[in-house]
Formats: sequence, structure tokens, C-alpha cells
Amino acid sequence: MKKVCVYCQTWESGGIESFLNNVLQHMDLSGLQIDIVADVLKKSVFTEPLRRRGVRFFELSGSPRAVIQNYRRMAKLLREQDYDVLHLNVFQALPLAFLPLAKENGILRRIAHSHNTMLRSSRTRPLKLGVHRLAKRLFAKDATDLWACSGAAAEFMFPSALLREKGYRFIPNGIDLHRFRFDAAEREKVRKQLHLEQSFVIGNVGRFCVQKNQGFLLDVFAQVHAQDTSARLLLVGEGETLAELKESAEQRALSGAVIFYGTTPHVERLLWAMDVFVFPSIFEGLGIAAIEAQAAGLPVICSDSVPQEALASSLARQVPLTAPVELWAQSVLALEKTPRTGGEAEQVCAAGFDAVAAASQIEAFYRGDPNHGRA
Repeated sequence: MKKVCVYCQTWESGGIESFLNNVLQHMDLSGLQIDIVADVLKKSVFTEPLRRRGVRFFELSGSPRAVIQNYRRMAKLLREQDYDVLHLNVFQALPLAFLPLAKENGILRRIAHSHNTMLRSSRTRPLKLGVHRLAKRLFAKDATDLWACSGAAAEFMFPSALLREKGYRFIPNGIDLHRFRFDAAEREKVRKQLHLEQSFVIGNVGRFCVQKNQGFLLDVFAQVHAQDTSARLLLVGEGETLAELKESAEQRALSGAVIFYGTTPHVERLLWAMDVFVFPSIFEGLGIAAIEAQAAGLPVICSDSVPQEALASSLARQVPLTAPVELWAQSVLALEKTPRTGGEAEQVCAAGFDAVAAASQIEAFYRGDPNHGRA
């Protein structure tokens, strides 16, 4: 039995969790014990399906801010569980401190996996960036394998000298292409359920936060709605800016035109119901939601802060965040009648974003030569 510790800072229903769920659902888990370890475990649409597959969940302190307590609890867990692999899924470098801890405990395969390109805007971001830069210089060298979801994510997480020495492995954020392939009949069913039969539906999927920039999307939607009153905005997710977004929609007299759907384990059905997917993120490690939208046949408008790797098909294009709101709105309106055939998923597959292939690649690493790396 190979024992694998898969770490992420917070376990909920975000992009890293979606990636891990997609991979683990398509992996042969026989002979593998997968433990997901997080500073804090929150409610997630992914938890129970993974538990049914035998995945175990461990919470450290219950808070990402309790750094010392998290370190001590991880040290205790690594001593007790005798893991063969540590797979750190990180969006900032401080958790890389677990790498020398794993090395001390004889874990031969230590994977540092970057999923981000910047930290969220806040008054303390300069301090956090300073800690991030120091942590990656101190701890990244103890990884046996450097992984990243994009070139920009690798550059953000790992020192340039280490990248020149070791290189990094691009790990596509694989998705279940069969699941997302466009279904016209289901589209009509969902649109009827949501009373959107005659609507032009603009959509976005992601955590409600400053990074995902849904506030700007509301600005764009207001311009679109002024020109097409049939337009509706379908927002799928949850997060800290939800109340602010609802208030903004109300102030613009758009409450009846904006649907705050919440989270769902069947996001593909909502993507089929949409007509255009708009993804104006301020920064992204990759942008799995945009890739899923392309697999579902949707035309996608991304900000220029989304890595090029996320433009996985001819359906995706970028608009600069500095461009006027009016240009964003016109770009959305121009895509209103884009046809969908169901074959769009093949383009996404050709770009490498197939969960089966990604799962096979990662499983091979988990099961690899036990002498890989050096303790």
C-alpha cells in the first residue's frame, strides 16, 4: 500500500479542490491510500464522493492563520502515518515549509505543485509577498519534483535558479471531457427550470472574491442589459463578496436579471444553459472554470491576466482588463449567437486537458520507484 498525503490550505469547492477531485475520481486507487490534509476543512461538494472512494480527510488547526499550530500538527501526522509521497497543492509559498519536514521524516517523493500566479489584493499583500518570496527561497529546494499548472505559476512559486536547475513539469488541470460535452436537450431542460428560455445568458463560475472580479462583471453586464433586456447573468459559486455583489445588483436595478445560483456538483448543466462565459479574473494560476466552459462548447472571454494555457480552443479569447467596460460588453454581445455542436470538447482534449490522462500521469508518480529522490 502506497500512502499519499495530498495537502491544500483550505478544502472547500474551489479550483484546487476541483482539480484534485477530477484527478482522484479518474485514478485507480487500488493499492493507494490517499489522505487529503488541509489547514481547514469546509463544506465542499467534492468531499462525500471522494470519501466513498476511500479518500480520508484530516484537518490541521482549523485556520490557515495558525501557522505554527499547522506546522506542529503536520509534523505529528507525518510521523504517525509514514507516507511515501507528499503532494503539496499551494497558491503561496509558506506551506512549502512542509517539504523539509517531510524530508526529515524520510518521505522520498516530495511534490511542490503551484496553482497560482499572484496573491489577492489587500492592505497586507506587500508583507505577504515578502513572506512568500522568503519561503520559496528557503524551502522549495527540498522538493524532489516541481509541478505547475502554467509557466507563470511555476515562475511565481519557485526560485528562478531552481527552475533552471530542475525544470518543472506542466500538469494540465484535467477535466472529465465526456461529462462536459454539450448536450442540447439538457440545455433546454435547465433553461426551462431557470425560466431562461428566451434569455441571452452570460455566465461565470468561481468563488465570489476580489480575485475573480465578479464586481467588474456586473459593470459589463449592466452595459449588456442596457442593449439587450433579455440578458441574464448566471453566477455560480459562493464566497466573501456575495453580499456586496447582491447589493450592487440591487443598486443597479438588476436584481431580477442576476441569478446567484450557489454551488453545485453538476456545473456542466449550468454551462450548457449559458450562451457566453465571461472570466475577468485579476489573476489566475490557470483558470479551470474557463477550460470547463470551453469543453461545454461555450465561447469564452477571459481577461489578459488568465494564462495562455487556459485558451485551450478556438472558443476562447482575451480582452485586457484595462479595456473600457463598453468594449467588454460589445465583445459579449458579438458572441450571442455562437453555435455549439458538441465537438468542442475534442479541441480541449487535444490541448491536453483530459482528466483521464492527467490522472494516469499523477498516479504513475504516486506509484513510482520508491527510491525516487533522496531522503
